[in-house]
Amino acid sequence: MADQDNTGGSAPLVQPKCPDCAVSGSEHIVSTPSTERSRAKQPWFYIIHCDACGHVYNTLSKHSFTQAVTPNFVLPKPS
Repeated sequence: MADQDNTGGSAPLVQPKCPDCAVSGSEHIVSTPSTERSRAKQPWFYIIHCDACGHVYNTLSKHSFTQAVTPNFVLPKPS
């Protein structure tokens, strides 16, 4: 118990900092949906970026093309 501090909790969280403009805080990291849309009007991806300078951190896929899955088994005929 000697190494426990009196602040009543864990260490403070470190705020993210933009590598381009040095603004800090998670409130400055925003996501914007792409203008490209699927047939169902869903965005294809989201762009994660800094709202102060526009630095792009990542893109996340939103829409995925799927194919209908049909069962690959055959029921045996009754004998």
